[in-house]
Amino acid sequence: MRAVVAMASPSDGARTQRPNARRMLALHGKGGNAASFERALRPLVDATRDTWEWIFLDGTVSELNPGGRGWWTLRPGERSYSATELPGVDESKELVRSTGPWDGVFGFSQGAMLAALVAADDEANARGDSGCTVRECAIIVGAAWPTCEAAKLESMSTARLQSLHVIGSKDGINPPEQARRLASRFGAGARVFEHDGGHIVPMDADALDTYKAFLDVK
Repeated sequence: MRAVVAMASPSDGARTQRPNARRMLALHGKGGNAASFERALRPLVDATRDTWEWIFLDGTVSELNPGGRGWWTLRPGERSYSATELPGVDESKELVRSTGPWDGVFGFSQGAMLAALVAADDEANARGDSGCTVRECAIIVGAAWPTCEAAKLESMSTARLQSLHVIGSKDGINPPEQARRLASRFGAGARVFEHDGGHIVPMDADALDTYKAFLDVK
């Protein structure tokens, strides 16, 4: 297992991580890896460094593209929402648990679904905050409904976590209506930010302001 701990950008000069910073786990999408996701989230990492320490994990399974990783295996042409099984998902959930606890989690695509499944496990096990894998918040970006693993999501009635769900109206990989269905399981307090892009992690000014406003209230 490889982890990337986000360090200060050269332009940050003498800025250092505060010793009481909360721990944010970042979970990349299928075909990405810890290092590439850290580069993609660099503007947000730098903007929140005073209060959050970002740790990026590599997925547990290898993908066909060089250096690519995933959190479970899919057959060619198969999607997480249509699969009848997700081989590797239990190992990935255990990796998140064993490296925690985490104050927050930020997931994209497969990583977003993994984050939601871990949150559902926490809810199903009815543990107090001190015993949960993720204790405060989740940012779920570009997710789908993981049908074959969704029983615990279906049973969530009131989510303990504060959550932000980021949905692309032109997402051609994970249909927006599935992301909205996932958001609904996190209760009435779930926040939704919709952008006019596709299957991406938006990092424009509006998106950054939304992320920062959400994280600042923790």
